[in-house]
Amino acid sequence: MKVLDEEVDVRGRPVGCGGGQLDIELADAIEEYFQAAADKIYNTSTVIGIVLAAMSKGVCVQRCGKLTRASQPHCVSRPEFFGVRTPKAKRVLFLPPPLSSPPSTTTTDSSHCRSTIASSLPASRALDTLTRIRTPNTMVDRGGRYERDNRERDRSSYRDQGRPQHFKKRRYQDDDERDYRQQRPRYEDPMVRLRKDVLAIAESPLIKVEDSIRSIAKSLSAHWDHEAIRKGFIALLKVLVVEQPFKIPFVAAIVLCANAQKHEIGKLVLDESAVQLQEYLDNCEWRNFKLMLRFMGSISCMLDGEGVATLLNDLANLTGLLAAEGGSSGLSEELSHVILITIPYILTAAPGGITEEFLTTLIERLEGMQVTAPIESLLAPYTGPNAPYPAMNTTALLLNALKEEANNGWKFDILARPWEPFLAELEAATKHFFPSISMPTSLTGGTIFPKLYFSVFQGAQYETVAAATSITSSILRDAIGDTIGLLDFNRIACARFLIDVDCYFAPNAFVKRATPFDKIAEVPEGRSTWKPEDICVDAIFTNIFQLPQPEHKLVYYHATLTEVCKLAPQAVAPSLGRAIRYLYRNLESMDVELRYRFIDWFAHHLSNFGYTWKWTEWIGDLQLSKVHPKRSFIQEAVEKEIRLSFANRVKSTLPEEYSGMVPEDKEKEVPEFNFEADDIAFPEEGKQLLNLIRQKAPNEEVDALMNAITEAASNKGLTDSTKYARDMYMTCICHIGAKSLSHVLSCIERCKDKLTQLGQESNQAQRQIVGTVMTYWQEQPGIGANVIDKLLNYSILTPLSVIEWVLLDAGREALPRGHAWEMVNTTTRKVVSRTRNLAAARSVPDLPEEQTAIMEQGHEVAKAEQAELFRVVMESLTGYADGTLPLPEGTQPEDAEWLKWWAASWLRALKRQSDIEEAEEAMRISGATEGEGEGDETMKEDGEGNGEGEGAGADADAGNADTMEEEA
Repeated sequence: MKVLDEEVDVRGRPVGCGGGQLDIELADAIEEYFQAAADKIYNTSTVIGIVLAAMSKGVCVQRCGKLTRASQPHCVSRPEFFGVRTPKAKRVLFLPPPLSSPPSTTTTDSSHCRSTIASSLPASRALDTLTRIRTPNTMVDRGGRYERDNRERDRSSYRDQGRPQHFKKRRYQDDDERDYRQQRPRYEDPMVRLRKDVLAIAESPLIKVEDSIRSIAKSLSAHWDHEAIRKGFIALLKVLVVEQPFKIPFVAAIVLCANAQKHEIGKLVLDESAVQLQEYLDNCEWRNFKLMLRFMGSISCMLDGEGVATLLNDLANLTGLLAAEGGSSGLSEELSHVILITIPYILTAAPGGITEEFLTTLIERLEGMQVTAPIESLLAPYTGPNAPYPAMNTTALLLNALKEEANNGWKFDILARPWEPFLAELEAATKHFFPSISMPTSLTGGTIFPKLYFSVFQGAQYETVAAATSITSSILRDAIGDTIGLLDFNRIACARFLIDVDCYFAPNAFVKRATPFDKIAEVPEGRSTWKPEDICVDAIFTNIFQLPQPEHKLVYYHATLTEVCKLAPQAVAPSLGRAIRYLYRNLESMDVELRYRFIDWFAHHLSNFGYTWKWTEWIGDLQLSKVHPKRSFIQEAVEKEIRLSFANRVKSTLPEEYSGMVPEDKEKEVPEFNFEADDIAFPEEGKQLLNLIRQKAPNEEVDALMNAITEAASNKGLTDSTKYARDMYMTCICHIGAKSLSHVLSCIERCKDKLTQLGQESNQAQRQIVGTVMTYWQEQPGIGANVIDKLLNYSILTPLSVIEWVLLDAGREALPRGHAWEMVNTTTRKVVSRTRNLAAARSVPDLPEEQTAIMEQGHEVAKAEQAELFRVVMESLTGYADGTLPLPEGTQPEDAEWLKWWAASWLRALKRQSDIEEAEEAMRISGATEGEGEGDETMKEDGEGNGEGEGAGADADAGNADTMEEEA
């Protein structure tokens, strides 16, 4: 066998070998594929597909010379073959050139297997087929001992006389086919094929959706008599509807076409969907209820009579009752949104029994039921005269958009209509009556927080996202928001759906992907200018900046946006850059909590992409006052990056003008020990105390030294003589634990009794401990805030002492700093969470009276502490905001105005927390929110909504990170 040295592609041009090697299993699978396909006529596309699939794995493709088989003279020889070679195994795989006619009928099965490649599969599925088929492998020459040693192998001596023992044949080492046996083609289960086709519906823009729908419906009707097919399809449909909302119109089209071919399919789907819908309604699973209702509205073409009109009317009546109660206004708004967002899908579906007049009347009824929640004014993302847009309720926007769409003839141009090619068949199909759905006697689970509109592309030069007042905006944001909320278990799949968002809506509804922003002006008039990438980025930021809290942890949205950038970097990066600049321009009017979410995301995102950003754009803002929102944002973003990495690493990515933000002290891995300096009080005693604690000396020796320090301070006439020993002890703890989080947790755990004793001396003593920690970590205050949080977990500090240190001791100068907000926000959320947990614990059924009394008492104490905490917060911030508390001497007028702005922003954000807790407490008392806080008995939230076990030991906390930077 001879292999030419020239390597060529499928057209005969030279190609490279690539960097990889084809493994043994894949090579075997390719060879076996030829065997299984030997009885069919192959075509050009199949050969090319197989070759390209092999080349994509780093395999050499060579054109080989004439193949002759002396062992079987009857075998037909072909002049040229394409070979697929694996360099490591030195194996050659032969693919004959395309034939215009079947092989000669005189060719035996053996030669036919070698000389023809047969396949009816498209080239795009060649590799998938190759890796699945397992049949005996005979089309290979691995090269035996003689070939490897470049010795000629003489087979004439034993061909006629029998094979010698030392030439005993081994499998795959010869061209003989003595063990060959034709095998049947592999059988694929119909349900497996059906499942794959349904799950892949509309995902590829290269496949016509109508062809996929027709094929799936035909296969479904052909196998409907099998019970496994019926159960499998129904189960698949239920899951698909509530996990992939984009595909609901296409799944509905499949059901409609299948019903036209076999009406039993439509009947069973309708009955099972109604049962699932009733379950969602009874359990108050509003999102799943909305999506299942949307699916049933999309198949209204096969519904007889009024269809879903009766259900919509009952839901509207229930909404009116809830709105009249007042206290459940949030739940009534949720139901109103469910009804309103279903209307476009009903009218876009194939013609059914619901009339436009009925829907118009329904909208007018719901408009009169709208109730504005008192807390809505505190949920606006932007405030002030320079806000980019006013606060807008999403349900109100949807309602007004539907009214405007009614005047335009209910077009809904954005929605896909996959049923249109089958309209004639659907009109003749059997109709079914809509099953009855009963309204529940009690409703729970409704949120009391309205959702407000947020966008990072509003008011841009070109309309790359739909206008806030358009029905298209409401439809897109609802579908994308549901997709993001439902796929939190798989951020990569979520990112893929977002990138392919243009596949699931009407054709030509968006501009071509990755269209540059400056090319939007060239779009013909009357055509859409909406960019899929902008819509995707806008939807993710909407979730990140949702008040009061997003549905999932913020890190999920961070990671999803990162995956989107990785999947389509060239398309998404420009959109993301414009979004960042939009947010930066509007920092002066942004809610303070959203400002810190922006900082956290920005630093986290840069850490995933080499900390690269066009910092030169903001060099001019470095001249602003340090309390200016933009100047503060730059400083805090750099601080957060250092917490996520190292100062040297971050400094190397910044322009020279930013070098002042990363001084040399920040580059030190461990801060210097304060008592190394001689100008500080009691330096020698400080060194002695450090050695005692480090060497784990008995408590008696530590107490003796600390008492001596206190006595020495008293003898010198120093005020509050006990604070020197206290400050020295806490400084030693910080220095010993400065290496990593596990170190500091271990040290705190070991010295917990002594630290608790020091903190219990007075409230001022606890505030001093906070100050000592923050002074030690003054160059990396984020780490200091993390240590304070651990001291709170061990109950060494009280929440009130932390709040008082930030707002009273550190003062208003700390308000622009990120670590100050982190400390206050985390502490208040811990207190609120503890109160909720006690409220939930006291409502546990069958709880003994003694334990109930204890829980009641604990809940009352927690409520009192919470009230006192918020009182201190409100009084302090109010004094700073209105200027009643004096400013420090030397404060510039501009700085004074910005400090008032910071205080007012903090006051608004923390008042929002207080009002939300009061509202939820009122709902708990009235029984409107049963089970609130269930499952959170040992959890408390930090400023980003992330839970952490309360009272966890050092070992549990130490496992979270190895270093301070990793924990940050």
